[in-house]
Amino acid sequence: MKISRVLNNSCVIVLDDNEKELVLLGNGIGYAKRPLDSVDKSKIDKVFVLQDGQHMDRFAELLERVPDCIVNLSEELIELAYDCLGAELDESIHISLPDHIAGAVDNYNNDVVLHNTLLLEIKKFYQKEYSVGEAGLKLIEEQLGIRMPEDEAGFIAMHFVNAQSNSENDQTRAMITLVDEMDRIISRDFGKRMTALDKNSLIYCRYMTHLKFFAQRVLTKTYFEENDVKPLNLTLRKYKEEYACSKKVCEFIEKKYSYEVNADEVLYLTVHLVQIMNRKHSE
Repeated sequence: MKISRVLNNSCVIVLDDNEKELVLLGNGIGYAKRPLDSVDKSKIDKVFVLQDGQHMDRFAELLERVPDCIVNLSEELIELAYDCLGAELDESIHISLPDHIAGAVDNYNNDVVLHNTLLLEIKKFYQKEYSVGEAGLKLIEEQLGIRMPEDEAGFIAMHFVNAQSNSENDQTRAMITLVDEMDRIISRDFGKRMTALDKNSLIYCRYMTHLKFFAQRVLTKTYFEENDVKPLNLTLRKYKEEYACSKKVCEFIEKKYSYEVNADEVLYLTVHLVQIMNRKHSE
């Protein structure tokens, strides 16, 4: 195999017998090499394909700023994921995963903590991908000496969810995305009161379950009608902050998802916000 491009001392691009570009990783594989030089096969650690020319350019750019140890760690995790998931992965995972892990390491070194608000949902709906995320944390600790929180396993898992393409995954991913969007709006409105909540409490689980079923109704264009909610209309209006937040969430959904949210849905979400924001009185 002849080298077509040298990306750095640890990565070269070669052309195989069918004129297809292959990415080769290995310690010193590109050292003192030039295009048309032969590859030292004993130095090859990893091989993968990037068919999209833009992906190749992005990968080359990635290597300029991401340490080789993180790129190699990511490739090791991708190989493990192929075995664990038994599914094809989009080639962009070779770029998105090391880029993410590099950012996570940088956040760790700068004492920046990012909480994964969808961790429980990811564990429930993407068990295999989450196990890959856990394996990623183990590799990071073994190879980089950094012990990441389990939130990071969820973030890594979602990279592998997004790298797969099937209708079931697409539907679940869309639901989780919408739940996250709603939760972010609510968290911005209520700030510290939301961050102080026990994510394992029954009241929080009920809140997240409501968001999940609300998201399913939006995505399937089905509608909620509950006569028991209507008598609460006047009572709930006194909870102006919760009602305003519910309206904000519903207006966002109407605008982005072209889903006409009825008054019952606004009131029902308000009920859950009142319960969770006044949990000391409701538990």
